[in-house]
Amino acid sequence: MFRATVLACALLVQLRVCHTFSFDIVVAGNKQLDFLHHGTLTHTELIPSATMITSVTYDAVHYRLLFTDWNYSTMSIYSYDLSTRNIQVLVTRQSNYYPRVVYDPVTQAVYWKDDYSIYSSSLNPASSNKADGNLLAELGHYCNDLAVDSCGGYIYWVADEEIGRARLDGSEREVLITGTVYWRLSLAIDQQTQAIYWTQKTHGGDDHCSIERANFNGKNRTTLYIVRNTRFVFSLAVSKDFVYWQNYEEEGIWQLPKDKTSTATKLHSISSSDWLCNRVATNYTIEEQIEGVKSCHALQALIPRESNNGSTVSICQNYCFQGECSVSAEGPTCSCKAGYSGERCDLVNACHDYCLHGGVCSLNEENKRVCQCTAGYDGERCDVSICNEYCMQGNCSVGADGLPKCSCKAGFSGERCDVNACHKHCLNGGVCSLNKGVEPVCQCTAGYGGGRCENSICNEYCLQGDCSVGADGLPKCSCTTGYSGVRCEENACHKYCLNDGVCSLNEEDEPACQCTAGYDGGRCEISSDQDNSCEAGNSGQGTISACHQFCLNNGVCSLNEASEPVCQCTADYEGDRCEVSVNQDFCFQAACGVSADGQPTVTVTLGKGVQSTCASTVPEDCQDTKKLTEFKQEQH
Repeated sequence: MFRATVLACALLVQLRVCHTFSFDIVVAGNKQLDFLHHGTLTHTELIPSATMITSVTYDAVHYRLLFTDWNYSTMSIYSYDLSTRNIQVLVTRQSNYYPRVVYDPVTQAVYWKDDYSIYSSSLNPASSNKADGNLLAELGHYCNDLAVDSCGGYIYWVADEEIGRARLDGSEREVLITGTVYWRLSLAIDQQTQAIYWTQKTHGGDDHCSIERANFNGKNRTTLYIVRNTRFVFSLAVSKDFVYWQNYEEEGIWQLPKDKTSTATKLHSISSSDWLCNRVATNYTIEEQIEGVKSCHALQALIPRESNNGSTVSICQNYCFQGECSVSAEGPTCSCKAGYSGERCDLVNACHDYCLHGGVCSLNEENKRVCQCTAGYDGERCDVSICNEYCMQGNCSVGADGLPKCSCKAGFSGERCDVNACHKHCLNGGVCSLNKGVEPVCQCTAGYGGGRCENSICNEYCLQGDCSVGADGLPKCSCTTGYSGVRCEENACHKYCLNDGVCSLNEEDEPACQCTAGYDGGRCEISSDQDNSCEAGNSGQGTISACHQFCLNNGVCSLNEASEPVCQCTADYEGDRCEVSVNQDFCFQAACGVSADGQPTVTVTLGKGVQSTCASTVPEDCQDTKKLTEFKQEQH
């Protein structure tokens, strides 16, 4: 009997029953802790070793305070046992800005913010921690305050830019409230109202601040109270009935009923030099926090229960529905039987609807759910299709080997249908389209031909000179010295000297003849045996022939039996004096196209610009520049 009484007493002390003095709130100064009950100071605890106490929080399970001390370069987290008044250092690390600490009795861990990061450290002796804490999250912007939702298992933070939350291991991070304000300084959580509270000041206007409230998910936001004529409101805390804060201008701690049945009142004076800290903690018991809250098993497990005869019983009794219960400083913990899960082993079938898309669920040796997915699905719960975003331009299906297979749309190919048939198919600026939606066909720019517009119309066009494409899209030749003609195909000396005369170019790049014996004249056209006397209409020394400058455009002149000049014209000219161009009426440019029924057509431009279809006479491969050139020559 005596042993049972001792055990019960020990359990009750652990779960905050033994009090040395009463208090509603604790207010921290630089080197002291002030305890107030109904607004009256009941006790002051001096902390001589402290430099600046920047935050304080209450552990309602172990009846102790946790507070942070900062000397502008190093921060320390202390525990202060309210029963023994012993002080113990828990964490020490470098810090460049004032720290803020919060506590979760369920995980028995402290969480604190330092500049842009959130850290944690377990107070369970069986847990291992880094000497200066475990990094939980890097926020990327300065964090002003923290709060813990022990029932939901979340850590919340507040910054000028946002209010966000994450799981207590740093996962599932999300932003709940955004919007630029002048500042957001302080944050608190209340299980009773299922709400988060914070203080803020908007840009512009008078020096008014507000206390805001919203659901745990950031929804249903309301303004609880306007604090007028002040620049800063911080040290926000909640209890069963009140909201508390520190007013910078009024130099004091204020309280307001959560239901706003009356106005705010000043509770305690504090120097304005102690601003920008979170120095208020409330004696908010776990019983009060979850009174009427049905879904918080985590905190309910920390409350001592009584039997029908009024004696205290183990908190493990009837706690685990289908499993074995054990008790630690964190509270009761269940080890579930096979096929059961949940905090209290109250989930009958752990595999129920767990694996998706036909996946088969089973429990491994650690009693954790494992999915065997059907072909085509992957992921922890078979929730990811292997076809998801796999085929770029086509439909995906799962093959017999369980791998994704693509059926590509017209004009696309490749394992993932990521290759466009037209991609880089047409060269030199040609425009690609799909013939009947399948084969790529090129519409070439002026001056190019070929299936991919790879052939320039200049290719092998100019025989003795440089080629360029004119504004009309036709090839133009700039002949080298001694050559002429449309394609520079005519040598100036070709058939220039008659009667076996030898031709060469003079200094003016004009043809000159070295005549054989018995012939004379500019082109060796005059026989020494001819009568060289001037004929009618001519004058001079008897050396000017009737052929002199008679034939035009490089035509070759000779005298007939009647001593009359006769011209032998080049291929491009005709007429008595070679004065008529024969290039005026033959097809000299052809362009390929595709008709409405998908058949190839050829459009030919005539010399005078007339459009005509002459596919029957144009070479079959109408885009072969060389063949077109030969075709043009044949039209002469």
